[in-house]
Amino acid sequence: MRRSIWFLILAMVLSSWAGCGEWGGSLPEHVLARVNEEFVPVEEFDREFKESILGLERTEREDNVEELKQAYLEQVIERKVLAQEARRLGIQVSPGELDQVIGEISQDYPNGGFNERLGLKGTTLEEWKRRLEEELLAEKMIRHARRFQGKVEEKEALQYYEANLQTYQIKQRVRARQIVVADGQEALEILKRLRKGEKFERIAMEKSMGPERVNGGDLGFFSPGERPPEFDQVFSMEIGTISEVIKSPYGYHIFKLEEKIEPREIPFEEAKTEILQELGRKKAEETYQRWLKELREKAKVRINKKLLRS
Repeated sequence: MRRSIWFLILAMVLSSWAGCGEWGGSLPEHVLARVNEEFVPVEEFDREFKESILGLERTEREDNVEELKQAYLEQVIERKVLAQEARRLGIQVSPGELDQVIGEISQDYPNGGFNERLGLKGTTLEEWKRRLEEELLAEKMIRHARRFQGKVEEKEALQYYEANLQTYQIKQRVRARQIVVADGQEALEILKRLRKGEKFERIAMEKSMGPERVNGGDLGFFSPGERPPEFDQVFSMEIGTISEVIKSPYGYHIFKLEEKIEPREIPFEEAKTEILQELGRKKAEETYQRWLKELREKAKVRINKKLLRS
Protein backbone atom coordinates (compact mmCIF):
# COMPACT_ATOMS: atom_id res chain seq x y z
CA MET A 1 0.00 0.00 0.00
CA ARG A 2 2.68 2.46 0.96
CA ARG A 3 5.74 0.82 -0.57
CA SER A 4 5.28 2.66 -3.87
CA ILE A 5 5.53 6.00 -2.04
CA TRP A 6 9.06 5.14 -0.93
CA PHE A 7 10.17 4.04 -4.40
CA LEU A 8 8.88 7.40 -5.69
CA ILE A 9 10.81 9.31 -3.03
CA LEU A 10 13.93 7.32 -3.84
CA ALA A 11 13.67 8.10 -7.54
CA MET A 12 13.34 11.84 -6.87
CA VAL A 13 16.21 12.24 -4.44
CA LEU A 14 18.69 9.49 -5.28
CA SER A 15 21.02 11.92 -7.02
CA SER A 16 21.56 13.80 -3.76
CA TRP A 17 22.78 10.78 -1.81
CA ALA A 18 26.40 10.85 -2.88
CA GLY A 19 27.14 13.63 -0.42
CA CYS A 20 25.37 12.18 2.59
CA GLY A 21 27.08 12.67 5.91
CA GLU A 22 29.03 9.80 7.41
CA TRP A 23 31.05 9.56 10.57
CA GLY A 24 33.69 7.21 11.81
CA GLY A 25 33.54 4.28 14.17
CA SER A 26 32.62 0.69 13.46
CA LEU A 27 29.10 -0.64 13.76
CA PRO A 28 28.12 -3.60 15.93
CA GLU A 29 28.13 -6.89 14.01
CA HIS A 30 24.32 -7.18 14.03
CA VAL A 31 23.75 -3.61 12.76
CA LEU A 32 23.46 -2.96 9.03
CA ALA A 33 23.26 0.84 9.24
CA ARG A 34 23.12 3.77 11.58
CA VAL A 35 20.96 6.79 10.77
CA ASN A 36 21.94 9.63 13.10
CA GLU A 37 21.48 7.92 16.49
CA GLU A 38 19.18 5.14 15.27
CA PHE A 39 20.33 1.63 14.37
CA VAL A 40 18.99 -0.61 11.58
CA PRO A 41 19.48 -4.23 12.78
CA VAL A 42 20.37 -6.55 9.91
CA GLU A 43 17.80 -9.22 10.85
CA GLU A 44 14.99 -6.67 10.96
CA PHE A 45 16.09 -5.20 7.64
CA ASP A 46 16.25 -8.65 6.03
CA ARG A 47 12.68 -9.44 7.10
CA GLU A 48 11.42 -6.15 5.76
CA PHE A 49 13.39 -6.52 2.53
CA LYS A 50 12.02 -10.01 1.86
CA GLU A 51 8.52 -8.67 2.35
CA SER A 52 9.20 -5.84 -0.11
CA ILE A 53 10.20 -8.16 -2.98
CA LEU A 54 7.40 -10.71 -2.61
CA GLY A 55 5.66 -9.39 -5.71
CA LEU A 56 8.72 -9.69 -7.96
CA GLU A 57 9.37 -12.57 -10.31
CA ARG A 58 11.80 -15.17 -8.94
CA THR A 59 14.44 -14.48 -11.62
CA GLU A 60 14.23 -10.74 -10.98
CA ARG A 61 14.75 -11.29 -7.26
CA GLU A 62 17.70 -13.64 -7.73
CA ASP A 63 19.46 -11.72 -10.51
CA ASN A 64 19.33 -8.32 -8.82
CA VAL A 65 19.34 -9.09 -5.12
CA GLU A 66 22.33 -6.86 -4.22
CA GLU A 67 20.97 -3.90 -6.20
CA LEU A 68 17.53 -4.43 -4.71
CA LYS A 69 18.97 -4.55 -1.21
CA GLN A 70 20.91 -1.34 -1.77
CA ALA A 71 17.82 0.41 -3.14
CA TYR A 72 15.63 -0.77 -0.30
CA LEU A 73 18.17 0.22 2.35
CA GLU A 74 18.20 3.70 0.86
CA GLN A 75 14.40 3.77 1.21
CA VAL A 76 14.67 2.74 4.86
CA ILE A 77 17.29 5.43 5.55
CA GLU A 78 15.14 8.06 3.84
CA ARG A 79 12.10 6.99 5.84
CA LYS A 80 14.00 7.19 9.12
CA VAL A 81 15.44 10.61 8.31
CA LEU A 82 11.94 11.94 7.60
CA ALA A 83 10.44 10.32 10.71
CA GLN A 84 13.25 11.66 12.90
CA GLU A 85 12.68 15.18 11.58
CA ALA A 86 8.95 14.81 12.22
CA ARG A 87 9.60 13.88 15.84
CA ARG A 88 12.01 16.80 16.21
CA LEU A 89 9.26 19.17 15.05
CA GLY A 90 6.72 17.62 17.41
CA ILE A 91 4.71 15.89 14.70
CA GLN A 92 3.08 12.76 16.11
CA VAL A 93 0.98 9.77 15.14
CA SER A 94 -1.69 9.30 17.77
CA PRO A 95 -2.67 5.83 19.05
CA GLY A 96 -6.09 6.39 17.46
CA GLU A 97 -4.57 7.12 14.04
CA LEU A 98 -2.37 4.05 14.26
CA ASP A 99 -5.28 1.81 15.33
CA GLN A 100 -7.42 3.12 12.46
CA VAL A 101 -4.79 2.27 9.84
CA ILE A 102 -4.15 -1.15 11.41
CA GLY A 103 -7.89 -1.81 11.32
CA GLU A 104 -8.07 -0.87 7.62
CA ILE A 105 -5.16 -3.16 6.76
CA SER A 106 -6.50 -6.02 8.90
CA GLN A 107 -9.77 -6.00 6.92
CA ASP A 108 -7.85 -7.52 4.00
CA TYR A 109 -6.96 -10.53 6.20
CA PRO A 110 -10.17 -11.89 7.77
CA ASN A 111 -10.39 -14.70 10.34
CA GLY A 112 -7.05 -13.99 11.97
CA GLY A 113 -5.15 -14.18 8.70
CA PHE A 114 -3.26 -10.96 9.41
CA ASN A 115 -1.44 -12.26 12.49
CA GLU A 116 -0.79 -15.53 10.71
CA ARG A 117 0.76 -13.68 7.75
CA LEU A 118 3.04 -11.72 10.06
CA GLY A 119 4.15 -14.96 11.66
CA LEU A 120 4.97 -16.52 8.31
CA LYS A 121 7.19 -13.55 7.54
CA GLY A 122 8.95 -13.79 10.89
CA THR A 123 7.84 -10.29 11.88
CA THR A 124 6.36 -9.65 15.30
CA LEU A 125 3.28 -7.47 15.63
CA GLU A 126 5.21 -4.92 17.69
CA GLU A 127 8.00 -4.68 15.11
CA TRP A 128 5.46 -4.23 12.34
CA LYS A 129 3.58 -1.54 14.32
CA ARG A 130 6.83 0.38 14.92
CA ARG A 131 7.56 0.32 11.21
CA LEU A 132 4.01 1.40 10.36
CA GLU A 133 4.20 4.30 12.81
CA GLU A 134 7.50 5.33 11.24
CA GLU A 135 5.94 5.26 7.76
CA LEU A 136 2.98 7.34 8.93
CA LEU A 137 5.31 9.86 10.56
CA ALA A 138 7.37 10.14 7.38
CA GLU A 139 4.21 10.67 5.32
CA LYS A 140 3.08 13.41 7.70
CA MET A 141 6.49 15.02 7.43
CA ILE A 142 6.28 14.96 3.63
CA ARG A 143 2.84 16.60 3.67
CA HIS A 144 4.08 19.21 6.14
CA ALA A 145 7.16 20.01 4.09
CA ARG A 146 5.27 20.19 0.79
CA ARG A 147 3.12 23.12 1.92
CA PHE A 148 4.04 26.14 -0.17
CA GLN A 149 3.67 29.38 1.76
CA GLY A 150 4.62 31.73 -1.06
CA LYS A 151 2.46 33.45 -3.66
CA VAL A 152 2.37 33.05 -7.43
CA GLU A 153 2.09 36.42 -9.16
CA GLU A 154 -0.46 36.91 -11.94
CA LYS A 155 2.30 37.99 -14.34
CA GLU A 156 3.93 34.56 -13.86
CA ALA A 157 0.64 32.92 -14.79
CA LEU A 158 0.34 35.12 -17.89
CA GLN A 159 3.88 34.25 -18.98
CA TYR A 160 3.07 30.55 -18.57
CA TYR A 161 -0.16 30.97 -20.54
CA GLU A 162 1.57 32.72 -23.43
CA ALA A 163 4.35 30.12 -23.53
CA ASN A 164 1.83 27.26 -23.63
CA LEU A 165 -0.93 28.65 -25.84
CA GLN A 166 -1.36 25.33 -27.65
CA THR A 167 -2.57 23.84 -24.38
CA TYR A 168 -5.48 26.27 -24.35
CA GLN A 169 -6.76 25.52 -27.86
CA ILE A 170 -9.98 23.49 -27.77
CA LYS A 171 -10.53 21.37 -30.87
CA GLN A 172 -13.87 20.93 -32.52
CA ARG A 173 -15.76 18.10 -30.82
CA VAL A 174 -18.96 16.27 -31.59
CA ARG A 175 -21.14 13.77 -29.80
CA ALA A 176 -22.72 11.25 -32.12
CA ARG A 177 -24.57 7.96 -32.17
CA GLN A 178 -24.05 5.14 -34.62
CA ILE A 179 -25.72 1.99 -35.85
CA VAL A 180 -23.23 -0.40 -37.48
CA VAL A 181 -24.19 -3.66 -39.17
CA ALA A 182 -22.32 -6.17 -41.32
CA ASP A 183 -24.69 -6.14 -44.32
CA GLY A 184 -25.21 -3.15 -46.62
CA GLN A 185 -28.80 -4.09 -47.52
CA GLU A 186 -29.71 -4.34 -43.85
CA ALA A 187 -28.22 -0.88 -43.29
CA LEU A 188 -30.42 0.56 -46.08
CA GLU A 189 -33.51 -1.01 -44.51
CA ILE A 190 -32.58 0.52 -41.14
CA LEU A 191 -32.10 3.92 -42.76
CA LYS A 192 -35.64 3.72 -44.20
CA ARG A 193 -37.02 2.98 -40.73
CA LEU A 194 -35.15 5.96 -39.28
CA ARG A 195 -36.47 8.30 -41.97
CA LYS A 196 -40.00 7.18 -41.13
CA GLY A 197 -39.40 8.44 -37.61
CA GLU A 198 -38.37 5.40 -35.60
CA LYS A 199 -36.12 6.13 -32.63
CA PHE A 200 -32.39 5.92 -33.43
CA GLU A 201 -31.54 4.76 -29.92
CA ARG A 202 -34.06 1.90 -29.98
CA ILE A 203 -32.91 0.59 -33.35
CA ALA A 204 -29.25 0.86 -32.26
CA MET A 205 -29.97 -1.31 -29.22
CA GLU A 206 -31.88 -3.75 -31.44
CA LYS A 207 -29.63 -4.00 -34.49
CA SER A 208 -26.17 -2.48 -34.01
CA MET A 209 -23.18 -4.78 -33.51
CA GLY A 210 -21.01 -2.08 -31.90
CA PRO A 211 -20.29 -2.23 -28.14
CA GLU A 212 -21.99 1.17 -27.71
CA ARG A 213 -25.33 -0.44 -28.65
CA VAL A 214 -26.14 -0.79 -24.93
CA ASN A 215 -26.15 3.02 -24.73
CA GLY A 216 -28.32 3.47 -27.77
CA GLY A 217 -25.30 3.76 -30.06
CA ASP A 218 -23.84 6.74 -28.13
CA LEU A 219 -20.17 7.19 -29.12
CA GLY A 220 -19.57 10.07 -26.71
CA PHE A 221 -17.51 13.11 -27.68
CA PHE A 222 -14.60 12.94 -30.13
CA SER A 223 -12.48 15.30 -32.24
CA PRO A 224 -11.30 15.03 -35.86
CA GLY A 225 -8.73 12.26 -36.29
CA GLU A 226 -9.65 10.42 -33.09
CA ARG A 227 -11.87 7.92 -34.90
CA PRO A 228 -11.53 6.09 -38.25
CA PRO A 229 -11.72 8.46 -41.28
CA GLU A 230 -15.27 7.36 -42.14
CA PHE A 231 -16.47 8.93 -38.87
CA ASP A 232 -15.28 12.41 -39.90
CA GLN A 233 -18.40 12.97 -41.98
CA VAL A 234 -20.30 13.81 -38.79
CA PHE A 235 -18.33 17.05 -38.41
CA SER A 236 -20.10 18.51 -41.45
CA MET A 237 -23.57 17.41 -40.32
CA GLU A 238 -26.22 19.51 -38.60
CA ILE A 239 -27.30 18.67 -35.07
CA GLY A 240 -30.15 16.17 -35.06
CA THR A 241 -29.58 14.96 -38.63
CA ILE A 242 -28.92 11.38 -39.74
CA SER A 243 -26.24 10.40 -42.25
CA GLU A 244 -26.46 8.19 -45.32
CA VAL A 245 -25.09 4.64 -45.06
CA ILE A 246 -21.29 4.84 -44.87
CA LYS A 247 -19.12 1.81 -45.61
CA SER A 248 -15.91 1.18 -43.63
CA PRO A 249 -13.64 -1.83 -42.97
CA TYR A 250 -15.77 -2.42 -39.85
CA GLY A 251 -19.17 -2.61 -41.58
CA TYR A 252 -21.96 -0.25 -42.67
CA HIS A 253 -22.56 2.79 -40.48
CA ILE A 254 -25.39 5.24 -39.93
CA PHE A 255 -24.64 8.26 -37.75
CA LYS A 256 -26.79 10.73 -35.89
CA LEU A 257 -25.24 13.99 -34.67
CA GLU A 258 -26.32 14.88 -31.12
CA GLU A 259 -24.06 17.79 -30.10
CA LYS A 260 -21.34 19.94 -31.63
CA ILE A 261 -18.72 22.07 -29.86
CA GLU A 262 -16.91 24.51 -32.11
CA PRO A 263 -13.13 25.07 -31.72
CA ARG A 264 -12.05 27.98 -29.57
CA GLU A 265 -9.18 29.38 -27.55
CA ILE A 266 -9.56 29.45 -23.78
CA PRO A 267 -8.91 33.09 -22.73
CA PHE A 268 -6.37 33.81 -20.02
CA GLU A 269 -9.01 34.97 -17.52
CA GLU A 270 -10.76 31.62 -17.83
CA ALA A 271 -7.53 29.64 -17.44
CA LYS A 272 -5.90 31.85 -14.79
CA THR A 273 -7.13 30.08 -11.64
CA GLU A 274 -6.00 26.67 -12.86
CA ILE A 275 -2.60 28.05 -13.95
CA LEU A 276 -2.03 29.74 -10.58
CA GLN A 277 -2.81 26.45 -8.82
CA GLU A 278 -0.49 24.48 -11.10
CA LEU A 279 2.40 26.94 -10.65
CA GLY A 280 1.79 26.87 -6.89
CA ARG A 281 2.09 23.06 -6.92
CA LYS A 282 5.32 23.27 -8.92
CA LYS A 283 6.84 25.81 -6.54
CA ALA A 284 5.79 23.69 -3.58
CA GLU A 285 7.51 20.66 -5.13
CA GLU A 286 10.69 22.62 -5.87
CA THR A 287 10.76 23.96 -2.30
CA TYR A 288 10.18 20.47 -0.93
CA GLN A 289 12.95 18.92 -3.00
CA ARG A 290 15.46 21.56 -1.84
CA TRP A 291 14.43 20.99 1.77
CA LEU A 292 14.66 17.21 1.41
CA LYS A 293 18.11 17.39 -0.18
CA GLU A 294 19.39 19.59 2.66
CA LEU A 295 17.85 17.30 5.29
CA ARG A 296 19.42 14.24 3.70
CA GLU A 297 22.83 15.84 3.38
CA LYS A 298 22.83 16.79 7.07
CA ALA A 299 21.98 13.25 8.18
CA LYS A 300 24.83 11.19 9.60
CA VAL A 301 24.66 7.76 8.01
CA ARG A 302 26.99 4.79 8.27
CA ILE A 303 26.47 1.48 6.46
CA ASN A 304 28.04 -1.92 7.09
CA LYS A 305 28.51 -2.79 3.43
CA LYS A 306 29.80 -6.26 4.23
CA LEU A 307 26.39 -7.18 5.70
CA LEU A 308 24.62 -5.64 2.72
CA ARG A 309 26.47 -8.01 0.36
CA SER A 310 25.87 -11.13 2.43
